[in-house]
Amino acid sequence: MNTNVATISNLTPLRGLAAMMVAIYHFDSVCANFVDAKTTMILGKSYLMVDLFFIMSGFIILHVYGGVFATKIAKKDYWQYLGARFARIYPLHVFTLLFTVLAYYLKNEPPSPINDYAAIPSHLLLLHSMGLQSIFTWNVPSWSISAEWWAYVIFPILSIYIVRYKRSGWIVLSALSLALYLAIMYWLPRVNPFDPTALVPHNLDVTYDYGWLRCIAGFMAGMVVYIGYKSGIFAKFLKSDFASFIMFLLMVVLMHIGANDILIVAAFAGVVWTFSMNKGQIYSFLQNKVFQFLGDISYSIYLMHGFIMFFVAVPIITAMGNQYRGPGSVKLAFGNGTWICIIYLIAIIIVSTLSYYFVEKPCREKLKQLFAR
Repeated sequence: MNTNVATISNLTPLRGLAAMMVAIYHFDSVCANFVDAKTTMILGKSYLMVDLFFIMSGFIILHVYGGVFATKIAKKDYWQYLGARFARIYPLHVFTLLFTVLAYYLKNEPPSPINDYAAIPSHLLLLHSMGLQSIFTWNVPSWSISAEWWAYVIFPILSIYIVRYKRSGWIVLSALSLALYLAIMYWLPRVNPFDPTALVPHNLDVTYDYGWLRCIAGFMAGMVVYIGYKSGIFAKFLKSDFASFIMFLLMVVLMHIGANDILIVAAFAGVVWTFSMNKGQIYSFLQNKVFQFLGDISYSIYLMHGFIMFFVAVPIITAMGNQYRGPGSVKLAFGNGTWICIIYLIAIIIVSTLSYYFVEKPCREKLKQLFAR
């Protein structure tokens, strides 16, 4: 299977940014609120950084495998492709799941719907974003890994369709992506897992219930963006630093004011498009080794940050005299929250570096070799 394509290194730091913003969002919403939503909604809207992941995933997968699945789905190519994607996501997912289960067992925590042993098979089978449970379970962020896997499974069909039908394929995938986003926000029956009688806001913050649909919507949006990238339309403008800066600024402003989620996701698509094409000063800035490294370990950051919240951040918050009773129980001044959050992020980077080099990367390489035979 020939997948010898150029790496689009401009997008690597965006993965690092998205992972870090998800980590900060969870610190603010789960550990201790330290940023007032009346001041800015940037953190409050950072659950959408997962959608940035999905868009980049659809973009990159079409870039790497679009040529393989342009006209047909050969059985050998399909299994090698799925093997490569399995090797990418599954080892660290299983490692973090086992670590979570072990930590729960050793702490002798009382039973809860979140730590339900009956949910473990759905995690192992990557089905825990399909509404099989009534709440998110175990290593909570891994719901998106479940969703991503099923997007990988159907990708070759989407690839053939969009390549074969070109303009009409581009229009249909765009329409399907938008329809899924609208369905999640306005049409599907959603329930607050903590209070079934509470009204659910019209947003894209779905995980264990409709997370797979959210991922497919973003994945298709990324494929649509890639078709635009390959077409070269407006290339002269989109390659400019001005275009990248304006799109990034628009994304930040929309998040700051708490705009409609679909508008923010559209801005994400614009950022991916312009950043992928940029060859100017922004390109040089994004090639910084630190930014590239954060992108490399972004998957570990994403899956490991929950442990650091409860083993580093919460103990510090408790040691300061705060009584932590769960999400929303602690509010900190911005200064105190900021320095604790910085310690938390440093700990995440250290632990994620270890998990990247000792779990994620070696397991991925061994499995890829196995599936390539």
